[in-house]
Amino acid sequence: MTRTNRQRSRQTNGNKKKPVPLTTEHPKIHRLLGKINRRALGSGIVTAITSALASLVLLFPLVLFPDTYAVTASIVIGVVLLFLLGAFRGVTLKQSAAKSAVKMVVLGILVILASKVLGSYVLKLVTQ
Repeated sequence: MTRTNRQRSRQTNGNKKKPVPLTTEHPKIHRLLGKINRRALGSGIVTAITSALASLVLLFPLVLFPDTYAVTASIVIGVVLLFLLGAFRGVTLKQSAAKSAVKMVVLGILVILASKVLGSYVLKLVTQ
């Protein structure tokens, strides 16, 4: 039977006067911290690679298609990616995939519009 951290921290030393502190040198804690660090590193690498690939996917239409279709194709691909990301998030969190996907698309569009408004405001401030 394993003891909880609280029980382990209440454990006393030989003379039963002072509790033994649970430190990071404890073997179980050391192993756990190693696992957490590996997971964080792996998560960071996966996040960086997927973000880079998603950005490149959005740039491909600008390189491959004529100017008249490139921006529209890039926007459509971006909305589809947001929809898929939202659906995946919904399934992962055991929520409605459709609701989560629509929320993600709406939030993405709101962020794009806010960025455009803020960008034009900053451009006016800088150029004046």
